[in-house]
Amino acid sequence: MCGVAVVSAAQPYCRQFDDQWKKADEIVREHHQSWEAVFTSLDADSRVCEAIVFPEILRWSKLKDLFEQAALKDRYIKEGTTGADFSIGLFQMKPSFAEKVERAWMKSPLCHEYGLFFDLQETDHARRQRIRRLSDGNWQCVYLAVFVRLMHERETSIAAKPVEEQISILATAYNRDFHAPLDSLRRWAEVPTFHLDILPSKSTQYYPYAAIAAERMRTYKFKH
Repeated sequence: MCGVAVVSAAQPYCRQFDDQWKKADEIVREHHQSWEAVFTSLDADSRVCEAIVFPEILRWSKLKDLFEQAALKDRYIKEGTTGADFSIGLFQMKPSFAEKVERAWMKSPLCHEYGLFFDLQETDHARRQRIRRLSDGNWQCVYLAVFVRLMHERETSIAAKPVEEQISILATAYNRDFHAPLDSLRRWAEVPTFHLDILPSKSTQYYPYAAIAAERMRTYKFKH
């Protein structure tokens, strides 16, 4: 075990991550009012949405994010996700995620209900517009809210579950696979595959993404 980071499973994540948790908490509090306005406009629970992406905010690195965008966005615009698929912004959304969400949304009656439409053409113009949206904080909130609404539409039983179970399912779908069946999401929720290192190594500590999101929901006192 020499050189491997070992953390007690009984210790709360807010204590394990300590300064990183506090920094991420400050980021959420700073943006909460503007984010909530977007989430509410699409009838998505802001508490749930913020908990889902909290692990991503923990790991987010502005320098790395800017580097990846500068290096890879042109390749995506020209070649699509086969050329480049990379994380963008505080919520660390990939173009492939946005594409899946857009396609599902355009097949849903919700797109007409909210008057929100996406260009699904495989063109440089459509991909350039998608990158611009993903690079905008408010648009990331739109994608997140749309994702949550689509998950509730697809799995109608989610709404009746306790909020922490909802978050566990939604956070796992966000982190692992938007289209995965409910049974797979429940199984994956317990698997420690998430880490906070920029580049994983032998000493990297892994955590269940959904458990971090659920703890965020339990511990954050929302102010309005």
